[in-house]
Amino acid sequence: MSSMQDYQGNNGQPNDSNPYQQPQADVMPPRPESTLVINAPRGRDVGAGWRWISDGWRIFCNAKAVVFFGAVLLWLISGAIQQVPLLGILASFILAPVFSAGLLMLAYNADEQQSPRIGNIFRGFQEQFTPLLLLGLSYLGLFLGALIVGGIIGYLLFADMFSAMLNMAMSEQPGFPGGEGVLLRMVLLALIMAALFIPAMALYWFAPALVFFGKRPVGEALMMSLRGCLSNIMPMLWYGIAVVLLVILLMLPSLVLMLVAAALGAGVAAYILAWLPSLGFFLVLFPVLAVSYYSSFRDIYTDSL
Repeated sequence: MSSMQDYQGNNGQPNDSNPYQQPQADVMPPRPESTLVINAPRGRDVGAGWRWISDGWRIFCNAKAVVFFGAVLLWLISGAIQQVPLLGILASFILAPVFSAGLLMLAYNADEQQSPRIGNIFRGFQEQFTPLLLLGLSYLGLFLGALIVGGIIGYLLFADMFSAMLNMAMSEQPGFPGGEGVLLRMVLLALIMAALFIPAMALYWFAPALVFFGKRPVGEALMMSLRGCLSNIMPMLWYGIAVVLLVILLMLPSLVLMLVAAALGAGVAAYILAWLPSLGFFLVLFPVLAVSYYSSFRDIYTDSL
């Protein structure tokens, strides 16, 4: 009787004198929504490229349905925007960091098991929206700058061919001007374009995460992204190779089934069905790779993966 009176003595709350009462402190308080501490980029070992993919799989498994539908919805929205003539392409560049922020927030909540929701993909419209838009404009500027410079160099490399083609068109002569060293010039132009676009992508790659999570100004985020990429050339290269190998591996079942269908003389329906296994695998690989972007950022710019 005394113990029941002790429990009910303070508006139904346990009294300090009751030695059997449960602790009133919250022994497992919820973690704050974002606890990432952004540091200067650190170099990782080559094997980190594969760890980012495997960590993406772990995060995907934490909330399969939410991550899958969130990533697919973002892809559909981005694709729909690009269908708008001219303005759609420009808008897709400008809004790319905003959508990236939403994907990052979804991945973070799934990683930390903080009740991820599909609505997380729109978080970039609610937080850091203006800096993310400025970053999108910078991204568009980098792409257009590389494209213009590459176009000028390409014109200078093939000016003689363009002139010959114009003369042949005006004189109505059939044929195609070969010029000297056409193949060599094409290879050179491809290398020049790569030298222009790869640094542009390195400047942008981690910048959305640095602006969104780290609250870095756009200029600082671009430079930190470049340093992070330069410090991790080998793991990022291995990451790219691993992605290509996974895609080839996932295509093999459908390719084998198509060969069997061809050998048996099957109809069009059999060829369509042959692609279903690879399509199913891609529907899993796509969100895993999308989340692995978050894993690579966290591994390079924070103290934990």
